[in-house]
Amino acid sequence: MIILGVFALAVAACSGGDNTGPERLSLNGTWSQSGDLKDSATGDSHIHVGTFALTQSGDNFSGSGEQSGFCSTTTATTYTGPLADPTPFAVVGGVQVDREVTFHRDICDYQGHFVAGRTDRLNGTATCHYTRNNVDYTFTGQWQATKQ
Repeated sequence: MIILGVFALAVAACSGGDNTGPERLSLNGTWSQSGDLKDSATGDSHIHVGTFALTQSGDNFSGSGEQSGFCSTTTATTYTGPLADPTPFAVVGGVQVDREVTFHRDICDYQGHFVAGRTDRLNGTATCHYTRNNVDYTFTGQWQATKQ
């Protein structure tokens, strides 16, 4: 009987009354983002920086993004392709499951995750498809975002 009483006291002491637990992961807000992508067929590369402004409802999210940067060929010629166009774009089809996220923009698909132990940092991969000057491009690589 004494052991049962001590156990009940220990459970009550450990449970606390503040209901604090792990912080809910939220994508709401503005995120600084960047990417480093490469087209394996042409060897062209693309580097960009920008922002995502996201609104989350449950496991789904959407918003807008913008970015600027440059693309370069294997001969170091730089050009402004669709990935470096500063025109805002829609972020659609966003889904968060636990620490994993997926979302899309007009020419790109993103997959990623919250960095272990962080609620303000995402890392992942992106694949972007477009045609420019009758050449089909498929850029793939890394992207990251940090909540502002």
